[in-house]
Amino acid sequence: MGFFFEVVLSKATFTSPGKTEKTTSWTASFDTGAAWASLAFQAHKLGWAAHGMGGFDHEAARRVIKASEEYRLEAVVAIGKRGERASLPERLQANEKPNARRPLTETVFEGELR
Repeated sequence: MGFFFEVVLSKATFTSPGKTEKTTSWTASFDTGAAWASLAFQAHKLGWAAHGMGGFDHEAARRVIKASEEYRLEAVVAIGKRGERASLPERLQANEKPNARRPLTETVFEGELR
């Protein structure tokens, strides 16, 4: 079954309506993350899988998609239909399980930033 890749990027500046000067978009990465989450949820709802990856060659991707330096390449997303686990090489089948997650108490807390 086929799949495709999407490059997720954000633009760190914008020009406000009625203005001519660019200003910093402090929430560009946050907004892009929200958009990526929506894409992943919709893919899942439609029976597809979407896997986000941060470990890619940013400069090579920038050249391929011809993105100027004003764009930040946030992630690459592979989107496709899940295949059968048995069709994977044995060494990859072992990876097809939930991975260990950091305990919630190490991520969410009340009070001062540690």
